[in-house]
Amino acid sequence: MPLPAAPSKRRRRRFLKPLAVTAVLTGLAVAGWLYLPTALGKSRGPLPLTAPAVRGDLTITVADRGELESIDAVTVACELEGGGKIMTIVPEGTRVAKGDEVCKLDPDQYLKLLNDQRVKLEIAEGKVKSASSDLTQAESKAATEIAKAQKTLKLAKIDLESYKAADGEYTQLSENLKGKLELAKKEFVEAEEDLEFTKKQLRKGFGDYTAVKSKELSMQQKKYNVSGAQAELTLLENYTRRKKITELEFNSDDAERELKSTTGAQQSAVDKAKNELKSAERTATIEKDTLDRTQKQIDRCVITAPAVGIVVYVNRRYWDDSSRIRAGAQLHSRQEIFALPDLTRMKVKLKIHESAIKKVKIGMAATMTLDAISNRVLHGKVLSIGTIAQKDGWSGGGVKQYETEVSIDDLPSDAGLKPGMSADVKILVATLSDVLTVPISAITDYEGKRVVYTVSGDEIRRVEVESGEANDQFVQVLSGLDDGATVALDARSRAAADLKATTNK
Repeated sequence: MPLPAAPSKRRRRRFLKPLAVTAVLTGLAVAGWLYLPTALGKSRGPLPLTAPAVRGDLTITVADRGELESIDAVTVACELEGGGKIMTIVPEGTRVAKGDEVCKLDPDQYLKLLNDQRVKLEIAEGKVKSASSDLTQAESKAATEIAKAQKTLKLAKIDLESYKAADGEYTQLSENLKGKLELAKKEFVEAEEDLEFTKKQLRKGFGDYTAVKSKELSMQQKKYNVSGAQAELTLLENYTRRKKITELEFNSDDAERELKSTTGAQQSAVDKAKNELKSAERTATIEKDTLDRTQKQIDRCVITAPAVGIVVYVNRRYWDDSSRIRAGAQLHSRQEIFALPDLTRMKVKLKIHESAIKKVKIGMAATMTLDAISNRVLHGKVLSIGTIAQKDGWSGGGVKQYETEVSIDDLPSDAGLKPGMSADVKILVATLSDVLTVPISAITDYEGKRVVYTVSGDEIRRVEVESGEANDQFVQVLSGLDDGATVALDARSRAAADLKATTNK
């Protein structure tokens, strides 16, 4: 059979009592075998110490040793980003009230950061004011420039509409030229009639040739006026009107394009100013948050008790002296510093070997004795069972154990119990009724089988049996042995002697 793993220091003590009893009984059996006189004249030597196989109730327990812990404990950790150094801390075991200062961490590094951050915040707030002023100016300029462009567009449209309207500028110009042409035609007709009348008078002998020439010149002038008025009207209708409309339409379209361009440019300038203001505000907010966070770090350097209780240092790495909670110790962020346990509600935390943990269930009854009050048996039940095995340190030989918690239901209020005190716990796994049992020293292994040595008169025989459950004193025998049979209490030494004798043959 493979050798069992070496037991941890915590588990060794629970084996001392049954081992001592077994050792005494085995010693007596060997002594009887060697020194007692021969019984009934047989040559096999003295008879060993014996015990009967009896039927009765067998209580199955799982026993181990553990430590007291508070069920409700407020744990306080280092909340500084990056950790800190302990300047002062009250002695362990000090009773404190809610709000009392328990620990003070070094705030020097955060005080320097706080001063630097205040300067950064002032600069950021100045940029916010400047960006806000730039935004106001950009919005004002945008309103002015857009209004100018809107005015130009509106006037251009009015000029175009006034020229093209039925009673507009073009119509007036056209009517004036038409009236001028009609007047010129009328004056030309009158000049022709006046010339013809003068010629008739000259033929009759009235007037002179000079008057006729003057009338001819006047008629030519009137004729020229008619041609000029006609040309002006034709030019207005065929060319000047089209040119003017084209020019006014271009001015209107150009003013509309200018309005869009001005609106876009000014809106971009306003958006840029807004973004710069938002960026400045975000920067100021970040600087303000950083300042507040730094101030909180300084406030967290003074650690007060969140509740009433007794201060218990949290030393997880008890083997590492550099990690011990004390003045001058360096803490990392979220490292637990101390706890304030509720001493009115306690539990026992123990580690159970992997070979026994499968027997333990939540809710099973348990009894325990505390080193501090060893004369009193306390009662409780299993609260929790760890799901992940833990190795019992580097010197535990690879032994795997499961962390188990047991309540203390009848905790004495006047016993002065504190976390960390030791306790021996027995968990009641089952009670087997009316089963056949023999002492644990009466059964052993021989060539891979379970055997006992029965004693009948002076005859001792090795008998193969089937064993069942066991506690630290008795083993259940399922088959192979009769009720009341007498068994030797030195089964292990007898099996060793039989095996040696068989080997030497």
